[in-house]
Amino acid sequence: MRRKTKIKSALLLFPGFVALPASLLAAETATTLSDVVVSDESEDGRPETPSKTDFATPKTKVTKAAIEKTNAVTTVDAVKFESGVFARQRYIGDQNAPIGMRGSNPYQGGRVMVFMDGMPIWNPLQISFNGSPRWGLIGPGEVKSIDVLSGPFSAEYSGNAMGGVLNYTTLMPQKREIYTEATYFVQPYEFEGTKTNLQGFKTFASYGDKFGDFSTYFSYNHIENEGQPMTPQVSGDKGFNRNTALAGLPNGAFLEKNPRTGQYRYNYGDDGIQHSVDDLYKWKGSYAINPELETNFVIAFQNFERTNTGQSFIERANGTTVWPGSTVANSGSLWPASLGASPTTLGTSTQTRQTLTLGWGLKGRIAGDWYTNTNISFFDILKDQTISSNYNPQDPNRVMTGRDSSFDDSGWFNISTKFNNEQFLGRKDLSFATGYEFQHSRILLTQSNLTNYENNTQATNWLNSKSGGTTDVHALFGQLSWRFMPDWDATVGTRLERWNSYDGINLSSTQQTGRLNPADRQVSRWSPKFSLGYEPGRWKFRYSVGKAYKFPLPEELYGNSSGVSGNVSLADATLKPEDGTHHNLLAEYAFNNGYVRLNLFHENVRNAIYNQSIYLPGSAVLSTLVSSVGEVETDGLDFTINHDRVFGSDFDVKLNTTILNAEIIANERNPAYVGKQFPLMPNYRANLLTTYHYGTDWDFSVGTRYSGRQFSQLDNSDQQLPYYSAFTESVYVDLKATYRFNKAGHVSAGIDNINDYQAFYNHPLPQRTFFAQVGYKF
Repeated sequence: MRRKTKIKSALLLFPGFVALPASLLAAETATTLSDVVVSDESEDGRPETPSKTDFATPKTKVTKAAIEKTNAVTTVDAVKFESGVFARQRYIGDQNAPIGMRGSNPYQGGRVMVFMDGMPIWNPLQISFNGSPRWGLIGPGEVKSIDVLSGPFSAEYSGNAMGGVLNYTTLMPQKREIYTEATYFVQPYEFEGTKTNLQGFKTFASYGDKFGDFSTYFSYNHIENEGQPMTPQVSGDKGFNRNTALAGLPNGAFLEKNPRTGQYRYNYGDDGIQHSVDDLYKWKGSYAINPELETNFVIAFQNFERTNTGQSFIERANGTTVWPGSTVANSGSLWPASLGASPTTLGTSTQTRQTLTLGWGLKGRIAGDWYTNTNISFFDILKDQTISSNYNPQDPNRVMTGRDSSFDDSGWFNISTKFNNEQFLGRKDLSFATGYEFQHSRILLTQSNLTNYENNTQATNWLNSKSGGTTDVHALFGQLSWRFMPDWDATVGTRLERWNSYDGINLSSTQQTGRLNPADRQVSRWSPKFSLGYEPGRWKFRYSVGKAYKFPLPEELYGNSSGVSGNVSLADATLKPEDGTHHNLLAEYAFNNGYVRLNLFHENVRNAIYNQSIYLPGSAVLSTLVSSVGEVETDGLDFTINHDRVFGSDFDVKLNTTILNAEIIANERNPAYVGKQFPLMPNYRANLLTTYHYGTDWDFSVGTRYSGRQFSQLDNSDQQLPYYSAFTESVYVDLKATYRFNKAGHVSAGIDNINDYQAFYNHPLPQRTFFAQVGYKF
């Protein structure tokens, strides 16, 4: 049973502080805030205490018990019912699962910061679908809690918190524990030319123990899954009406409309089933230097493999598959001229990624009233190689050419040291936090032409492109809180950042004798913050405002590349930092076992970086272009009700809605965009999760997730059509039932998207998916 003690927030403790002097508990001062709750015991037996460095930011804690109410197979699943949060996970185990919060969409790289026990796992290198946090570094079975912070209102975080922050805290056992868990899932998938059962499973095992002051924890997480085809292969737009199109429909092709233009097109194949295998090997250790100070270590190795092979839907009358570019001489049937496809669109692709993560931390009291939270981490991409073929292996006219896309000398290094004092200058009404952070990020992508993709043989003129570069960010911050009247407080903070970009390279096959080296750059910015709070009794009111500068990431500056199907990605080494001014007005009322909260927020961001999809002149293949939008203004309303055991019943309810209006208000490069909605920002999102507790052993949950329509184009010309390259609304209804036995085991079953809604986020999203799980702690 968890025992809770209420204390005044003026006496808040930092991690590692075990006991309160009786004199402080008895003190009645005029400089107090509303009561907060400190748990003497948490999931792993270690005390949890609130932080004073982020209270100016709207914050929600997601507990392990809350995560267990949903079908959370992966780490990113744990936040799918949180207000204003959206992660585009195309299938279970998807490594490209970028996340967005509030006024930042998932394709805006580096706008949401994700931490694992204080160590950054958000992606400071890449953007768009590649810019996913390294979710796989956290095994779902080891998550203890998640703090969800909305917006950049604390000087502790950089402008990369424009959307928000996710702080994952993981378990560290205080006694010998062995835990095993197995999950099976299946998605009966059917869309156009694909109809099959896509299956997968996850296994998780951990061993933890404590020897005196030293705790150790080993874990292994394995996810193996089949994902639906991600990229249908489509013809260029055709200038015909529906009746004409049906009369000349090729055998096996599917007639559909281009969501961006509304014109008819044919879907003649896709990139095939996505087979993925993800293995995480992890060790954590902690040592208590004294009762109030501990040091932590982590080593994690992740190995990920994904393969997919394209498929053609075009068939002869006898069922023989016809491949793009085929002629009577080599396949007995002409490829329909109306499709106009290249043979390079239906090849095979294999990706292998291996990463190593090292981390060290120091947390607790260091001297007097000073506490520290220091972390040093290193993330190295040991190997990230994708081998793609120009032709399908079953194509009788194939040749063995292909492309090798490899990341070399890529990764990041982070140092963050923070110091807090809750009785600054000996005054109980003052709190102070300060610190220094250094972020080093390096990316280098080399693309090689292959004469034989099976044995990775390079062509004589092997270089297709080489691009990459480095960014460094140095930061100092300070933040002072003053509780100047009963129930009132004010916080003033600032952050000074110096950003450098250097070692840029952009070398293509036509530039082998002369490189195009972008100029080195240096930019410095101040980011002031202010917050005013009033907390009488159960009420809480707070106004927060802050400047935030999000500096361009290496891929935004240097990420030039091309695909075998002719698509290209174009970066811009001259991008300016995103310049944001963010406001938030919070009103909250707390009641037993819950709260009701309203946030009104306003964001103004100049030089907003957006990686837009475009058709290059003369091409029917989607490419991407990084560019800046002059000025974007976002107004939002965020309403949340979170109540466990409603009115003393056996029901828990979580309801949240986010209403947004994100409008482009200035754009010198193309004034026609002014007045348009900023892409990938739905006007309305809502989540409802209800859980019924039957006795002490059974839980039954029903959840609904809704996301409204949105545009992907800056001119808002795209349409809500349920086909590839669309960004549609979505309505998902989820079910889960859990039975616990022997106080150490559980069995659960669930269904996500039971209504089988087919939504698209550029790629098709999952259809109805079934889950079954069993776990036991020894």
